[in-house]
Amino acid sequence: MTYVTISKEEQLKAEAILSAQKLFQQFGLHKTTMEDIAKAMGRGKSTLYYYYKSKDEIFNEVVKHEIVEVFKKTKLAIDKVDTAEEKLKVYFSISLKAVKSKAILYKVIRGELLDNITQVSVLLKKFNTQEVQSIKEILILGINNEEFTILLNDEVDLFAYSVVSALRSLAFDMVLEEKFPNWDERLNGLTDIIIRGIKK
Repeated sequence: MTYVTISKEEQLKAEAILSAQKLFQQFGLHKTTMEDIAKAMGRGKSTLYYYYKSKDEIFNEVVKHEIVEVFKKTKLAIDKVDTAEEKLKVYFSISLKAVKSKAILYKVIRGELLDNITQVSVLLKKFNTQEVQSIKEILILGINNEEFTILLNDEVDLFAYSVVSALRSLAFDMVLEEKFPNWDERLNGLTDIIIRGIKK
């Protein structure tokens, strides 16, 4: 059995992120103060300022933490299935379920994006690139396994980008805005339509 040890600094940063995450969910970025976060941690404000210069810096870390967690959960589920078709279905399903489980924080993030678009957009762009790469790998697997049409090969980059963009839009409309009832059931039908369009 292996034990992972973390430093005091890493532990305090993790505490700060977790405490801030809960406060942002409850009150939003603007109403949460550095003092609130320090109190929630059971620490002094000076301790928090030693590791983070500002509330915005902590907010960025919370956003990054959320995005990484969703990405890891999705990647883990994708790796458990074999065919490209299964992987694509899992990608849609797990990604949206992960967003739904964090819907409150995502609503906060979406609202704060309007005021902090430049600072958060850099993070989103970075992970958007990772997601596009994951979808591209699934599509190439499908082409190589003769599951998907060879015609997709010429537009694999564009299609991968389109899938990620579509999923992000779906996440906001179906999960965060709750525009469609029973979205998780209807998603299977939508995924089937997409896959039928690229099948060999």
